[in-house]
Amino acid sequence: MTKRQLFVVAALALVLCCFRSQAQEVEVENVPNDILQSVELGQFAKSYTLDGSMNPFYLRGDFDGDGKIDYAIRIKSKTTNESGMAIWLSSLHKFLFLGAGVPFKVSGSSVSNLDFLDTWQVYGKKPVERAVESGPRPHLLGEAILAGKRDSASGLIYWSGKSFSWYQQGD
Repeated sequence: MTKRQLFVVAALALVLCCFRSQAQEVEVENVPNDILQSVELGQFAKSYTLDGSMNPFYLRGDFDGDGKIDYAIRIKSKTTNESGMAIWLSSLHKFLFLGAGVPFKVSGSSVSNLDFLDTWQVYGKKPVERAVESGPRPHLLGEAILAGKRDSASGLIYWSGKSFSWYQQGD
């Protein structure tokens, strides 16, 4: 390989590394209209930024089972830079925060930074199979969020009727 070819390969590798490690900037035009005003104004805008580190940066589902569309969005705390999610429940007309500086119980431990989660998807309202966690399987009132670490552990984030809970799915 010539010096020029080696330089081109090294430069491409460096560029690819830089692009993979940066979160994509979330364009306000891509935020659903139902939650746009709440994201841009008030306490949310003062405390949090939208986090484009996962694709998609938001999920749409009926998380509390009321028949109305709800949203989950990836966020970061402006003060602590901790990651988390904000879940907009249409029935309450407000966001509930998990992580991003707000404690959330994951597998028995209270965590305020959900930066270890790098995958998520909507999990349909269906019976939950017994998993790693001991204790009763949750009965889903609505759809849930299957969140996890790529090639590692995952868990269901589901609405219990009063708050969001975690049910460990795998290690």
